[in-house]
Amino acid sequence: MSTSRVTYPVPARDGIELTLHHWRAADERAAVAYVHGLQSHAGWLSETGPEIAARGVSVFALDRRGSGSSGGPRGDLPTAGLVLNDYRRGVATIRAHTDAPLTGAGQSFGGSVLAALVADQAPLFDGVAFIAPALGQQRARLREAALAERRAEDSIDERAVPLEDRDYTDDPERLAYMAEDPLMVRRVPARTFATMVALEDRYIAAPRWSVPRIVHLAVPRTDPIIDLAAAASVLAARVPVVRSSTFGTDHHYLEFTGARRAYWDWLADTALTATIRASA
Repeated sequence: MSTSRVTYPVPARDGIELTLHHWRAADERAAVAYVHGLQSHAGWLSETGPEIAARGVSVFALDRRGSGSSGGPRGDLPTAGLVLNDYRRGVATIRAHTDAPLTGAGQSFGGSVLAALVADQAPLFDGVAFIAPALGQQRARLREAALAERRAEDSIDERAVPLEDRDYTDDPERLAYMAEDPLMVRRVPARTFATMVALEDRYIAAPRWSVPRIVHLAVPRTDPIIDLAAAASVLAARVPVVRSSTFGTDHHYLEFTGARRAYWDWLADTALTATIRASA
């Protein structure tokens, strides 16, 4: 598969330069703005980007500040407002490069970022999809006193991300890739955890999100990282209709599992559904 990847600079409000990656479909009928997870980056889409593009859907992925090839201290998310502003700038750059209907797709922690974006009542996307999303996970795991402690955290002292590579996949080739990936975020400043709570606070506080009538959800059968029931509950309370698809794996990162081809078909079809809606 020969789909080429190009990148565009996205200047952040505080002067940090972010990198937007783009896999262009030759017969573009739709586009996806992919919001990656806490430890990953756009490089993890080296298969997914070309595969989705081959299905007529261009893929854009902004390396979040402190991740991948974007600038900023590694893993550092100083405030929720700054992170959301980065993504709004990223979407504006995407819109400058395509007029195709655009689906926002949030994977894992990227789902929390996407939820905070669509909770703002200013429509950014023609379609919305969540992939094993980290929705409501802070509240699912922490009591209110612990949440309050996290909200108050402003230290830049680093802490380990408490996840195992084998939670993502059991594929030996992809486990080797992760083990050797110098850009995988394994430690973050403590204040990043405060920002994770702040993002969740934003979308939990919004009774209804600015989304199309149907929001799409992709999940594994079971997920060692995500409390899937908590995530589904957050969606059910805030969007009109959730159309859920379950894939045949018990690992978190669908892109790195044996279910990936079915997942690629699903994501492309989901984006093309947004095309139908946008033209209606």
